[in-house]
Amino acid sequence: MSLPAHGMAERLAPGVYRVDALRLRNAVNVLLLEGEGGWTLVDTGVASSVPRIGAVLSALGPGLEGLRRVFLTHQHTDHTGGLKGILERAPEAEVWAPEHEADVISGRRGYDPQSGRLLRLMSRKARPPGVRVDRVLRAGEAVEGFRLIATPGHTPGHVSMLRDADGLLFTADAFGCMPRRLRVGVRRAFCTDPPAARRSAQRLLQEDFAAAVMSHGPVLRGAEARERLAGALAGCDYA
Repeated sequence: MSLPAHGMAERLAPGVYRVDALRLRNAVNVLLLEGEGGWTLVDTGVASSVPRIGAVLSALGPGLEGLRRVFLTHQHTDHTGGLKGILERAPEAEVWAPEHEADVISGRRGYDPQSGRLLRLMSRKARPPGVRVDRVLRAGEAVEGFRLIATPGHTPGHVSMLRDADGLLFTADAFGCMPRRLRVGVRRAFCTDPPAARRSAQRLLQEDFAAAVMSHGPVLRGAEARERLAGALAGCDYA
């Protein structure tokens, strides 16, 4: 179901909305989760994503002022770049993150280097957001009904999320398309530990899921979801 926010979002399941954090559809996906305790944003996109996320929340009713928490799946800037802007408009929102990633996001340690040499050179002077993390979560804990699954490799503390009640899987960057081909870890060069990313992909395919949402790429439903992810894993040569 499309929302009256210029096609920027769609309802994936009860209480779950996918938001296009950039103008290009499915280029960067973030999630909005509606729960009894208010609204949760999963990842924030980049700095320019904040107005788009705000527009969707306004269409849904509460606006950014109604946001209660932000959960970050990992440290990369296309997932945390909008964090400061979100908190400027929702200063009461709590920030949650997995172990290790919380240390990077808060600025207690620097970004973990990606395996691609050019990326390492380009990002050598980059600094993390340096934003407080109010709660550190571990694998097995839940965010609005989504169980956290440790999927290290893209980053050391990367997590994916599965709502066991209906089999809705958010892979974050454990899988992804950039630009079109579906790969493990989005691309090898983006991973801090490519072999670990491959093992995490294998772990996800052992889960029981009915649909897969990636941070980069289209929503996959039914048998196609498992087939496409399995195909990406079969073609993965991250040794």
